[in-house]
Amino acid sequence: MLTGVCCFTLDSKWRGSLNYSVNVQKLLLVAPCSLVTEPSEVSPISAFTVESLASLMVDAYEGTVDWEPGDDESVAASEIQSTIAGSYGSFLEEASGVLTDEQGNPVSALFTAVNQGRPTILFVYTAKQHSGIGLASRLIRNATFQIGRMGFTEISLFVSAQNPAKRLYEKLGFTER
Repeated sequence: MLTGVCCFTLDSKWRGSLNYSVNVQKLLLVAPCSLVTEPSEVSPISAFTVESLASLMVDAYEGTVDWEPGDDESVAASEIQSTIAGSYGSFLEEASGVLTDEQGNPVSALFTAVNQGRPTILFVYTAKQHSGIGLASRLIRNATFQIGRMGFTEISLFVSAQNPAKRLYEKLGFTER
C-alpha cells in the first residue's frame, strides 16, 4: 500500500486508524497555522479524476522509502478513494488541493483530513520531473492557511524518518512531537 506521509500508528491514540505492512519508522511533525498568513492558488481535488491523481501518486512514490512491492495505480486509486470517502478521518476538500502544469495536468497533490480532532496532511506528492521547485511547499502552505481559517491552531503530518522531505517540512515550520 502507498504510504504517503501518514501513518497513525505511533501511539495508542492513533493505533488502528491506518495499517501499513512496510516497516518504516514514522515521525509525527506539527506546525502552527499562524505561520501562514495567505493562501496559495490551488485547484480542488474534485476537479481531477481519481485515475489522474493515482498516476501522479505512483510517479511520485515509486522507488522511494514509502513505496511497497505491489503498489500500482489501482492501489493508489483505492487510497485516494478511501481518503476522500473519509476512511482516514473527515476529508477536508478546502484544505486539500492540486497544482497543474501549463496543460492542466496534475503535477502535485495534497490531501488533508481531521482524524480524532487532529487536522493532518495525509498525502503530499509531486511528479518526479516537477520536484524541487516549490510545489509541495505551496500546497502545504495553502493547507496550513485553510486549516487555520477553520479555527484549528496547528496542522500535522507523519513522515518516514528516512524521507528527505522531512527537511522541507522542518523548513516550513514543522517540528517533531
